[in-house]
Amino acid sequence: MTWLTCTVPMEWRGWGLGAFVLRVLVAAFFVMMALKNLSGDATMVADFRRWGYSDGFRQLTAWMQIMGAVLLLLPSASFVGGVFLGGVLLGAIVTHAVHDPPMAALSPLVFLVLVSVSVVSRRPDILR
Repeated sequence: MTWLTCTVPMEWRGWGLGAFVLRVLVAAFFVMMALKNLSGDATMVADFRRWGYSDGFRQLTAWMQIMGAVLLLLPSASFVGGVFLGGVLLGAIVTHAVHDPPMAALSPLVFLVLVSVSVVSRRPDILR
């Protein structure tokens, strides 16, 4: 037990390991979605047009997803990354709620919960 305590980073012990794995998985999802947006995927382009957004906004959204994912993986900035991705997700929830069937907003809502859970262990001391 002493060896485990000395060699495993505090981030990986107990709740920290689960939160770390969750942050990695959520970040990977956002990078995949961003790359789909940046590649000009026909479905993504059509959706953004249908929602009334420009191609520039689609690309901006993709870069915001990448930046949020990178920040989410940095221990000192993961809380900021989570807040950043939370903003992107709130925009997605509103967009789906306004333009799509109500169940379409469920996916970004689930990811908002996952992002929130993943950064709870990284919140600043002032929020504890």
